Amino acid sequence: MFMAVNSAIAAFGAANAGIGVAVATAGSVDAAANVAALNPALGLIGQDFLAAFTAAQAVHVESVAELAVLYGGIAASSSATVAAYGATEVANVAGLTSAVL
Repeated sequence: MFMAVNSAIAAFGAANAGIGVAVATAGSVDAAANVAALNPALGLIGQDFLAAFTAAQAVHVESVAELAVLYGGIAASSSATVAAYGATEVANVAGLTSAVL
């Protein structure tokens, strides 16, 4: 028998929402400032590395942002699931109550 535990699903969603916020916060780096800070240290010799680093950091920042969105999606889906199960339970209780009366 399947039994949905709405409080557990809601807790799962809340945890994922928190993780999404934490990932978004951790990923909100100023990539331009990082590159600007490296430029004087590496000088002309490090320009090839700096170009590759800039591209890699841009992809990293984009990927972290996508990951944060995915965690937010899990949270939203969990919330919708709780609402759907709740509505189904209310409808089933109403149906059973009317059948008994």
